[in-house]
Amino acid sequence: MARLNPLIYKIMANWILKTLPILLVAAAALADDRLDKVADDYREWFEMEVVYIITDIERDIFLGLETREERTRFIEAFWARRDPDPATLENEFQVEHYRRLEHALTVLNRDSPRPGWKTDRGRYYIILGEPAEIQAYVGYNEVVETELWIYRGDPDDGLPPRFNLMFYKDNDIGEFQLYNPFNDGPQAILRGGYVSQNFQVNQHQGLEVISRLSLDLARAVLTVDLTENTGFDIFSGRAQIDPLELNVRPSLGAQRTFADIEMSPTKRVDTRDLEGYKQFGHMVSADYSFKYFTSRSGYAVLYGPDNIPFIHFSFDIDPANFTFEVDERRTRHYTTLDVDFEARDLEGRIVAYNLNQPLLQMSAAQFKRASHYPLAYRDNFPLIPGDYKISIVLKNRATKDYTAAEFDLHVPAIEEGKPALSDIVLGYGGENDLTGPATHRAYQVGSVEVYPSVGNTFSVASNVRAFVQVIGGEPGQEVVFQILGAEQNVIEEERVAARDGAVVKQVSLLGLDSGFYTMRAQLVGSDGTVLASKLTPLTVSPRNEVPRPAFIYRHSFNTEVAGLLDMTIGSELMSSGRTQEARAQYEKAVAADNPNLPMAKWRLAGIVLFDRDADRALELLTPLEDSFPNEYEVVEGMAFAYYIKEDYARAKDYLERSAAIRAPDTTALNALGDCYERLGEINKAKGLYERSLELKPDQKGVQARLAGLPGE
Repeated sequence: MARLNPLIYKIMANWILKTLPILLVAAAALADDRLDKVADDYREWFEMEVVYIITDIERDIFLGLETREERTRFIEAFWARRDPDPATLENEFQVEHYRRLEHALTVLNRDSPRPGWKTDRGRYYIILGEPAEIQAYVGYNEVVETELWIYRGDPDDGLPPRFNLMFYKDNDIGEFQLYNPFNDGPQAILRGGYVSQNFQVNQHQGLEVISRLSLDLARAVLTVDLTENTGFDIFSGRAQIDPLELNVRPSLGAQRTFADIEMSPTKRVDTRDLEGYKQFGHMVSADYSFKYFTSRSGYAVLYGPDNIPFIHFSFDIDPANFTFEVDERRTRHYTTLDVDFEARDLEGRIVAYNLNQPLLQMSAAQFKRASHYPLAYRDNFPLIPGDYKISIVLKNRATKDYTAAEFDLHVPAIEEGKPALSDIVLGYGGENDLTGPATHRAYQVGSVEVYPSVGNTFSVASNVRAFVQVIGGEPGQEVVFQILGAEQNVIEEERVAARDGAVVKQVSLLGLDSGFYTMRAQLVGSDGTVLASKLTPLTVSPRNEVPRPAFIYRHSFNTEVAGLLDMTIGSELMSSGRTQEARAQYEKAVAADNPNLPMAKWRLAGIVLFDRDADRALELLTPLEDSFPNEYEVVEGMAFAYYIKEDYARAKDYLERSAAIRAPDTTALNALGDCYERLGEINKAKGLYERSLELKPDQKGVQARLAGLPGE
């Protein structure tokens, strides 16, 4: 290997020494603005206690938090993320870390005016812990006071199997400094008078002097990584040869090794929960924020009664990410989920929202069987055609952690008289002849159910249960399932007679290599014309087996409840601003005459009041008054119905009752003020108009009305 001019080392070292502080100051300046908003107790934790072990994403998120509760939850999750054995009461990592910090603060500060954690020895002791061996060189004529720390490293932490750190006191003055083979050289630890002024001879003569004192120290002069070849075989006695004949140089890898050491505390920290927080944290409360766990999710659009679209979705959760509570006898494992479904349109309006709170429970035997395989949650919900941002959050109450999925979705409408296909669902199993009243449940159409393979992944030589729904099918038509290769060439094809409802076909993957494919379903007429087509990706894994859920919880929107589907679709249409379409759906819901669905009546009443149909509103609401005296929608609806009919005395009474149930908005305040004004109670009217203007000052009509009222 060619020698590098020693002058190059000096030039590069000087550049690093001059530039690095500038970079560090610049980095610190970027954080200063956000740090100013952090309270002192949290700031000490951030700047001192964990400064050497926090990851970049943790640092960034912590500085962006706004409240004390968020920071408290963050710190709890920070230590939990590092707990080597969550089953024990004590977090062994946290205990060891604070032991190291205490040692740095009380022992490694004794020769420094700075706090021990800020010293070089304190920094590396906090990062690495107790060395396997410490060699102290004190009172020697050849070298200044020096300590050599020798470690055994774990490659999984990005560390060399064996490495050393050397600390020295410059000219025996001040605190211990970290020795850098690249920047310092042997002259840094030698006392004056032991080497000549020539730089190259200095290097070699210095090594010769140091090797006579300690071979370990001589090795540390050249390298940090003890497995690295430095070109100076100090164990063969070559230090006695003419130094000018040796190709001896300090390690160019020392800087990298130092960087690896400083990064080692972050190597095994799983921060996927923080990636989840960045994406989904705004969807959950602070006590869940930093407890995200990963899952696999999938979805499909299938069609229910009256060809109303339903979003079917599934989560597969690995057992390591999901915890149950257990009863005292350990015979029942259980937890309650909170599953939030939300669909926003392209304007950001919430069109659909649903919360399910199912109880999951299993016996000890079921739990044992399920402990090595995923858990699956499957559900569905109706959604009117359109383009949406779908957000689904699944929270586990037992452990206060959560998982989530978010995706863009186009929900197509079914055109009258035109045949169509639903999305394709690729399953690993299912049922063909289910019995029971439900005709539309999660991943079920009629008597046919499919068990979806989330991610559409299958092992080689397995079978795929291809599932698609035909709408408007006629005799003589076929559904053709095809597996397409990378060039869209047909590799496998299966045909099945088309009929309205679910169509399934077992498709073999035998003979396919592992890789990425596409499954295509086509509805083909009797003359061979393609009437509709759908595509979905298909992955063939090289593994012999893809883990499938051992425990499945399936929740479904109940289409058998009279009026429920109509009312739900009416609410979505109302949220989309399609008032008259919503009224038609609510009318159908009310016509179902379900005594367990009284809200259909007060929701319809709310719409007919927009049309100033007060009599229809009273017809709907009056029968509900006795049963729901404190239901805001009922009381307020009655109030505005009487207001429209100009029965101001009754309207006033109902408006006052509604105000006692819920704080009134400007519309209610203005209507109540108008009632008082028309009934001659001017001062009360003034007070209500003034309250309305406090809520919304730019109401010109109310301002004019108030100004026109007579004084006291």
